[in-house]
Amino acid sequence: MAVHHYALTIAVAVCAFWSLAASAEVYRCGNSYSQEPCKGGRAVDTSPTVASHGGSGSPSMQTVYLCRSKAGSGMFWTTQHCHQTNAWVERTESVPKNMSWEGQLAMAKTQRDAAAAMFQPPPQSYAQQDTQQAVLSNKQTCAALEQRVKDLDSMGRAGSRYYDLNWVRSERKIARDEQFRLRC
Repeated sequence: MAVHHYALTIAVAVCAFWSLAASAEVYRCGNSYSQEPCKGGRAVDTSPTVASHGGSGSPSMQTVYLCRSKAGSGMFWTTQHCHQTNAWVERTESVPKNMSWEGQLAMAKTQRDAAAAMFQPPPQSYAQQDTQQAVLSNKQTCAALEQRVKDLDSMGRAGSRYYDLNWVRSERKIARDEQFRLRC
């Protein structure tokens, strides 16, 4: 009996401690938090947030379901659970009960679009675009240089005066050096 009384006393003390800790004020002081007020600080609400998911959780909210047809004929919104309409749940949204169906539907679609926007891949950085363009540009440049070398070889085989062949040799060397630099 003494052990039970001791455990009960500890449990009451722990509960009292937690209730005091939960009711303690917390202040934001710049980029830090404190239990003592500070100059320019503001009180922060530390009460636990309770998210209602419609239905029985909140009398003013209602859950609407975005259902995917099992037959593959598309998606639709409804206030009934998707299993009741022989479909799969794609998404649920909480909307106010006191709105018209059109208003609830518009709000649910807006919430869905806002959530989808948060999961969009980040926009491609300019560095990535420049790299991709450089790779494309390198391939095009390499192809153009290879064609230039072929044209110069063709000119060299056609024959001409010495200074013409010297120019062809010089231009071919420039093209080959550029190919080497670009790692074609």
